[in-house]
Amino acid sequence: MIKKIVLAILLFQVTIFTAQEKPQFTSSIEEAHKKEAFMSQKYLKYTIDITFGGKQRLKGEITQETGGGKIKIEKQDGSLIIFDGKEVYSLGIKEEDMGAARFDIFTWSYFLGLPYKLNDQGTIWSNFEENKWGTKNFDTGKLTFESGTGDAPDDWYIIYKNPETNMLGGAAYIVTFGKGKEKAEKEPHAIKYNKIKLIKSIPIATNWTFYMWSLKKGYEKVIGEVKLSNIKFINEAEFIVPQKAKKVKALPN
Repeated sequence: MIKKIVLAILLFQVTIFTAQEKPQFTSSIEEAHKKEAFMSQKYLKYTIDITFGGKQRLKGEITQETGGGKIKIEKQDGSLIIFDGKEVYSLGIKEEDMGAARFDIFTWSYFLGLPYKLNDQGTIWSNFEENKWGTKNFDTGKLTFESGTGDAPDDWYIIYKNPETNMLGGAAYIVTFGKGKEKAEKEPHAIKYNKIKLIKSIPIATNWTFYMWSLKKGYEKVIGEVKLSNIKFINEAEFIVPQKAKKVKALPN
């Protein structure tokens, strides 16, 4: 009986929020990043330059619906990746690079839109505390997902909020896409948002740095960088799938 009471107390102390119960932690981030103004815009277009391990991974233009529906990557080499809201298609991508194409179409647009995705359907929140971020402690919350959410529902994020500004400072995360949770948790990474620029009074981070990460030390060794430029909101965009495009299937979980 005593063990049951102790277990009940522990369960009571761990509060888990779903998308229907928006915690103040995420509400303050959304307000700082002007979510209402961002979502009132139709499309966002920008040039992206991604480098990892000293090598360029991707350079081109991304166009995305602010709500996350449709996404298009027009790569500098002439190849194309499109998510039409239901399926992913590619043109000019080698067969062996199809998995990377699916990763790219969802990952970089998600990182840009992260401040506005914190209460999407299927999000679960827990573990609100303070953790080390650089030389300071930031407020943090753990974001996980309900089964069946997106391509990689086993992914998790530790979201870092600047206590002075309520802005999203960055996030620790694992990438289970193509490798599984157990392997991904052996090498967690972090993204840090830098160089905020106001686009129509909406703050957008134009530089992201990526690191190795641990909960105790925060972000550590730099492993990559993303630079954004030519950022603009637009009212019209085309997401037409070319006739010769190939469907990019999801990898099995």
